[in-house]
Amino acid sequence: MEIGLIYSSKDPRQTQARDFVKKFVRERGILARIVESEQPVQSPTVIINGRALKDQRQKPRGKDEAMYPSTSDIARFLERHLWGI
Repeated sequence: MEIGLIYSSKDPRQTQARDFVKKFVRERGILARIVESEQPVQSPTVIINGRALKDQRQKPRGKDEAMYPSTSDIARFLERHLWGI
């Protein structure tokens, strides 16, 4: 499995998403190659085997919040790909 992460290190929520992915993979013993790209983006992108996780929300979670997936969204996406669903 190859996991791509595009994130901004200037946004603590994005680095938290990156750290979550790394911890998720490590704790579950998933054989994956993680490719990180630090860029000035407004929201993180998670790409697994060429397929990007897209946020399905139509409105932000709260006032002035970015429109990017939560850690539970990322976990579901990783599990789905892990089991080949």
